[in-house]
Amino acid sequence: MFITEIEVTNRRIDPLTRDDCADVVFIAGEVVTRFLARAPRAASGLVLVKDAMRQLRRMPEFRSGQEKLGFAPLCLRGSFGN
Repeated sequence: MFITEIEVTNRRIDPLTRDDCADVVFIAGEVVTRFLARAPRAASGLVLVKDAMRQLRRMPEFRSGQEKLGFAPLCLRGSFGN
């Protein structure tokens, strides 16, 4: 999977855990994969992307080694501030 775009949207605070949450979307050609990412309060947006990547790598096709991840340069888009 060669990811050409990563979007972080809908950043918010979880009312129960007080963690930061956001929707992280990985776009690879026609494939769009969305994860709900979590990070400690006031973490950088890149920590949310890292959590989404952790979830992506747990998918069977990546765990088995059948698929490899690749990233286009400058593919990050969205809100990465605190």
